[in-house]
Amino acid sequence: MDQTIDPRNVITSMHHKVTGDLLHLMDGLYSNIEDGLFELAYRHEGNELQQRRSFDLMREMRFRRSNLIQAFAKRMQRGLEYWFGDKFEYDTEYDVEFDALARGMSEKCSAHFNMLLGNIIERTAFATQRKPDAVNIPISPYQVSYNFLASCRALDFDRQSIELVQDLFERFVLDRLGPVYGDCNQRLEDS
Repeated sequence: MDQTIDPRNVITSMHHKVTGDLLHLMDGLYSNIEDGLFELAYRHEGNELQQRRSFDLMREMRFRRSNLIQAFAKRMQRGLEYWFGDKFEYDTEYDVEFDALARGMSEKCSAHFNMLLGNIIERTAFATQRKPDAVNIPISPYQVSYNFLASCRALDFDRQSIELVQDLFERFVLDRLGPVYGDCNQRLEDS
């Protein structure tokens, strides 16, 4: 990284940009949530309880949209403190169950974007004098997943609702992180 550039400013700017990009992807999730839930209801044709749950969740997601997006944005912004060691734990309400769900959700995304994430980790380690790993960087697929699940929990979504929505989150947010990580990598390389 160029010695005339303050790494804190570069990483802060990058982190804010990623959070903004994630919120844009969340808008995409919401644009597709009804179709996705209709699709899930259709797959469970004959199971009235499951279909009812999908339709109820559709209304609930519409009703809680701004609260969910705000909670998710706040959680993502809190991760900014981690880059420079100001804070070492993300979540004081760590939940083992959500940890397992987040690991499962993020597995495919992490594998798919492994090279980009490796470059981001290497460049930020050089800039921050810390050696983070692919799970702990605040913009990792794992952290994005965990923050989403914790945001749902904070809004009192029940476990079954979260399970229905997590598949859609993977499809419309996690699977579309490539350009976001590519931009981060480019910003760090340019600096």
